[in-house]
Amino acid sequence: MPLDRRQLLLSLAAGIAAAPARRLEKVLPPPAPPALLGPNGEVDWRAVRELFPLAPDWTHLASFLFVSHPKPVAQAIDNFRRKLDSDPLWIERAAFTDSEGRPLDKVKHTLAGYVGGQPAEICLTSNTTGALAIAYHGLRIRADQEVLTTEHDHYSHHESIRYAAMRSGCAVRYISLYDRPAAASGAQIAERIERAIGPKTRAVGVTWVHSSTGVKIPIDAIAAAVARANRGRADDDRCQLIVDGVHGFANQDVDAARLGPDFFASGTHKWLFAPRGTGFLWGRSDAWPHLRPMIPAFDPDGPETWDAWKDRKALPSVKAAFMSPGGFLAYEHVLAIPAAVELHRTIGRANIATRIAELNGAFRDGASQINRLTLHTPRDPALSGGITCFEIAGLTADQVTDRLTAKRIRTSSSPYKVSYARVSAGVMNSPQDIDAALRALREIAA
Repeated sequence: MPLDRRQLLLSLAAGIAAAPARRLEKVLPPPAPPALLGPNGEVDWRAVRELFPLAPDWTHLASFLFVSHPKPVAQAIDNFRRKLDSDPLWIERAAFTDSEGRPLDKVKHTLAGYVGGQPAEICLTSNTTGALAIAYHGLRIRADQEVLTTEHDHYSHHESIRYAAMRSGCAVRYISLYDRPAAASGAQIAERIERAIGPKTRAVGVTWVHSSTGVKIPIDAIAAAVARANRGRADDDRCQLIVDGVHGFANQDVDAARLGPDFFASGTHKWLFAPRGTGFLWGRSDAWPHLRPMIPAFDPDGPETWDAWKDRKALPSVKAAFMSPGGFLAYEHVLAIPAAVELHRTIGRANIATRIAELNGAFRDGASQINRLTLHTPRDPALSGGITCFEIAGLTADQVTDRLTAKRIRTSSSPYKVSYARVSAGVMNSPQDIDAALRALREIAA
């Protein structure tokens, strides 16, 4: 009688246990939380900065792209790396049995707690791009239906939609949510989407914070508009709201899942400062059946996929565990995600959101006073997040970033048809960093 996967894994574990004794590394207890809070609960932001091994002779204002691993995250990665190097099959036992506490379960629980959903609603991915591809390529959409998206979304979002449309034959429609980003209106954004949704619209794809302009859009109002459009629709015609949330996730004090999207895609290696190469797709429990699996899953919460393979039978109703891409991963990075979430909790999500809003608000206030500099991000905090887009008359975006680089200030330019220079302050930054950037820009614009 052939062994099933669980029996095989247990027998492998037993074989290892019976092998000649040798010293195995153990997962060490997590290090004590860093002393980041003062006696009255105030955050020591200098101590927060010291967690990041960023070069001290540079001003770092582009960490929203690719974050430096803070010390607790780096320690967790190294901890799991040593464990896996010492006993590589530990990951099989830990994933599929209860003997090691199922650390992948902890990853899902911590992410679900941060996003405001349930662990069973989390599909683990490597980044936002992969999460969006899973959502759109998995979507059960007919050739007579369409995806509605906006002119402002990123390459990864647009191309995930376009590639999926090439496979299904569905239409893709692009709309503009505002005429001038600096003058964007939340009510107008929601109204334009609601007017554009038609009976054939099967999905609405939007981005929470546009890295092209820095505009933060009202996901809750858009979700309400989608809900109104869905009244009376058959299940196969229901419109799904798919959100690229990466530049709002972990810098806003809000449970993203409770804003009302059907699917929410985000990398965790940006504002959450989790390990590089990690991300997720959250979906409402009743939304997952609208997708088809795209990549064979190895998720221990989805053993039905293995049963269906062995018996050559159809999968049951789709759930998140069926959608997590299978194959072996950089497990030491995936398993270290909870260390990043714990660091956020130590600092306080509200404290983080307030700090990011204050620093970036100060930059916008100062930049608005510089001659020849035009802000394209709204100064209203309700319509802006942690990214500020701007231009200086007579200079390209790359020329601005090059001149800032010459002054040892790291910034970025937006990779869009119309490109702007971008400044972004995170928890690793200080008011002095903002002052340095503004001083440099006054010199550049003079």
